[in-house]
Amino acid sequence: MLRAVYAAGILALLMGCAEAETPTGAPNVVIVTLESIRTDVVGAYGGASVSRPAVPVTPAIDAFAESATLYENAYSVTSWTLAAHASLFTGLYPSAHQTDGPHDRLDDSYPTLAEALALRGFATAGVVSGPYLRLIHGLSQGFEEWVDGIAEPIDPLAHDDVTNPEMLAALERWLDARDPERPFLLFAYFWDPHFDFLPPPPYDEMFVGDAGEPIDASSFDTNPAIHPYMAREDLDWIRAQYEGEVRWTDEHLGRLFAALRERGLWNHTLVIVTADHGEEFFDHGQKGHKKNLYAETVRVPLIVKYPDQREGLRDDRLASLVDVVPTVLDVAGIEPDFPVQGHSLIGVPAPERVIFFDLLATRYTRQAGGMVAERVQRLRAAQDADHKLIQRGQAEAVEREELYVTRGDPGEREDRAENLPEPVSRLQVLLGAHLDESAGIASEYRRGGEVELSPEDRERLRVLGYLGP
Repeated sequence: MLRAVYAAGILALLMGCAEAETPTGAPNVVIVTLESIRTDVVGAYGGASVSRPAVPVTPAIDAFAESATLYENAYSVTSWTLAAHASLFTGLYPSAHQTDGPHDRLDDSYPTLAEALALRGFATAGVVSGPYLRLIHGLSQGFEEWVDGIAEPIDPLAHDDVTNPEMLAALERWLDARDPERPFLLFAYFWDPHFDFLPPPPYDEMFVGDAGEPIDASSFDTNPAIHPYMAREDLDWIRAQYEGEVRWTDEHLGRLFAALRERGLWNHTLVIVTADHGEEFFDHGQKGHKKNLYAETVRVPLIVKYPDQREGLRDDRLASLVDVVPTVLDVAGIEPDFPVQGHSLIGVPAPERVIFFDLLATRYTRQAGGMVAERVQRLRAAQDADHKLIQRGQAEAVEREELYVTRGDPGEREDRAENLPEPVSRLQVLLGAHLDESAGIASEYRRGGEVELSPEDRERLRVLGYLGP
């Protein structure tokens, strides 16, 4: 009931904007994505540190949620950065926006949220600090300013990047230099929680338990010393470093919130905080991300402060990153004139909502003589309120299916595909219909194809595990 009343209030507040031809009076929009954030470290989601649960990992996010709407069952569309952000900006799933390979770019033919707002007079700017959001990947469409120099390769490894202070400084500079007469869209992507996990002091020790001893956690994704059977205290130490990175980033997010308040922008601004994907610490036998579509790598925080909202609310509907575009346009009073596969989060939730996931995963194995074998696997999934179906295969051929009863098994531990044929069959049909719809949308646009990467870019993505061992 609270949700319905609040939605009605928001819609009434925005009716004037919906009827206007110009964005006069339209709210500002701030969208923040955080790299590699698991919901089980976010206090507002009931998360906590593994070794030191009394020390909050995300105090700024938790405080933000107290006067915002927290979507309890929110998910990315995949488990890696480029495809997730392409969905965030287009409102389309990866199968429709065709940006799912490690060399890909979003084609200019696709309409984006920034373009829709810019056409209606919004000032648009993005400040990013990770390699997959650099200009070459096409996600800057519609942004008048796109600050990606923070994401320049560091000689030659990306593991050692520390970007939060530069991010905050660039965001504050833009806020001070903007045209105060125009509403704005400001996008920020904080990269630092990506491995390697090297938080600066005091965050490097903030979540280490009493028995924790430092280990060599460099080259996290490829380091053979970091494996599923390592000593529990060693894995907990690595988790503590990850939690330190999250806390270090949360600190800068809190400073961004303060900057908006200091400039008198907070109340009249739609603020969205989410993540591109989560992170796996051997929950299902793997580490990092871009390997699976299990909950630990696709469930993400999604917290939205609507303009003039002061009451904290919780919403248990299924939500997806594809919902951001229609939600922002709804708040701004703009009817989208291009296809979107998401739904506005303002309205009443669809009772039979199904969300989808897509991942093109490449696995490498070293064989005798030092040769490396490459295997590309396609993973797709469909999830409703109670079940999640995961398909694995090559190209369009399905080789294996898994089914999880998510309401009773949120960690997706017990595969029930063999003894629950009805939900398997139902989600197969829905997934097939979704792929048909996506193919129809994709046929109306061009595929961006592969970008030309410099040797430095290739090395940077390689050491991050995206382009091979």
